[in-house]
Amino acid sequence: MAQDFINVHTHKPGAGINIVDPCLGEVMLPENGKAYFSMGIHPLYIDATAEEKLKEIGLAAATGKIVAVGECGLDRNSPVSMEVQQDLFGRQAELAARYDLPLIIHGVRAIPELIAVYKKCPSHCKWIMHGFNNRREILQDLLQHGFYISAGRHVMEIGSNVYRLLPEIPDNQILIETDNSDFTIEEIYQSVARRKEITVEKLQQIVRTNFDKLFVI
Repeated sequence: MAQDFINVHTHKPGAGINIVDPCLGEVMLPENGKAYFSMGIHPLYIDATAEEKLKEIGLAAATGKIVAVGECGLDRNSPVSMEVQQDLFGRQAELAARYDLPLIIHGVRAIPELIAVYKKCPSHCKWIMHGFNNRREILQDLLQHGFYISAGRHVMEIGSNVYRLLPEIPDNQILIETDNSDFTIEEIYQSVARRKEITVEKLQQIVRTNFDKLFVI
């Protein structure tokens, strides 16, 4: 039986199974794929409605309307202070832990701070670093702390960090996404499989196994 392409974080759902984040606005649902939703407060879009949004995320999690929390996280390019970002991120991490949902994470120049929050949630091991494209030292730090690594559009660039480091991401910690790119999920899988020197079908099996550990669909 053919495996579905699983896309763990996207704003533009397509074929296969999609975890859709609507934070960028209205989403056009796919005709040839399945869509499930995540919800979070992106660190670049924190505003006066943050408390209201936290309540909405909690309600959506409690009633089964979302299958993940996020994307959320820490970003040093945000106009909001790191202190406020850490507070909101920590509270979203607590919601994910409370409802046993994966946490889809956006992190820019704040990995030590992310890991510090992670250490406060020792029993929750469903943290996904989305769109990874960083140095080897950062990758190893995330892997050692149990993060799943979601590879996305940057794998289409042969010179990118993530493309070079793909062989170092263990099979039991890798996921695939398209984020907001115009690449298809099939194209992302093909690039990852080529770099890891496995078939696309084998990669689909690997991602499916990890997906089933994290998500309840």
